[in-house]
Amino acid sequence: MPKSLVAKVVRPFVDVAKHVARQPMTHKYPFERQVGYPRTRGRHVLDLDKCSGCGVCAWICPNKAITMVPVEGRELTHPQIDYGRCCFCGLCVEYCPRDALRETPFVELSSYTRDGLVYGPLDLAREPDVREALPELKYELEPVIDAKVGIRYVRRRVRR
Repeated sequence: MPKSLVAKVVRPFVDVAKHVARQPMTHKYPFERQVGYPRTRGRHVLDLDKCSGCGVCAWICPNKAITMVPVEGRELTHPQIDYGRCCFCGLCVEYCPRDALRETPFVELSSYTRDGLVYGPLDLAREPDVREALPELKYELEPVIDAKVGIRYVRRRVRR
């Protein structure tokens, strides 16, 4: 059944009115950062004192993103992760017998070169700092699932 001319004209205005009433879903990224959901898999942190250098993490990695390299001042080899190859599956963390590796919700990993995505054991031992990666950051947006509205964001100011 063909629509009337009035319905064809009014329908776009109704659709636009629905979207005007909602809050925007876009974020001003370098200034506002969305906090990851629980169990977000991001950059790894290595505890050098717990690591036994067994190489299970390198052996289990499906993309061969982990290699064991020597560290100056230590007799054991420790993991080095190439984030250009890592698929963030979490197998290395799960299979580590000494719980030396863990994942953080820090996902800001970027570089202009591929070599910049290779994190050595000493780089992995440092806890990531979001303020160092995003100096312009002012707010963190925490997602909250609401039954009526759906997903909404609670805005929290970042301390300097």
